[in-house]
Amino acid sequence: MSIKIRMRGKIKGGIAEVKALIKHPMESGARMNKKTGKPYPAKYINTVIVAVNGKTEIDAQWSGSVSANPYMGVKVKASKGDKVTVTVADNTGGTGTKSIKLK
Repeated sequence: MSIKIRMRGKIKGGIAEVKALIKHPMESGARMNKKTGKPYPAKYINTVIVAVNGKTEIDAQWSGSVSANPYMGVKVKASKGDKVTVTVADNTGGTGTKSIKLK
C-alpha cells in the first residue's frame, strides 16, 4: 500500500519549516470490532525519515499511539533550492515518499 503525503516548506534565515500531512489510518490493534468481538489488526507508521538533499536529518520512530492522518512540522537547516524528502513506512510494509524543492 502506498502512503500518501502532502507537503509544503518555506525558508527563513537558513532554516526550513517543513509541514507534512500523512494519510494513514493508524490503527493501534487495541480497538475491538463490535460486530465480531475481535480486535482490528494493528497498522501504524513506525518510521519517519526527513532528508535534505539525500542526507538524513531526522529519523523518527513512531508507534500506534499517534493519531490517524498525522500532521507533522519540523525545522531543518536548508537553503533555497534544496530538496527535502519525507519517507514513511508502516508495520505492514506500506511506504510513502514525497519530495519538494524549497523556494
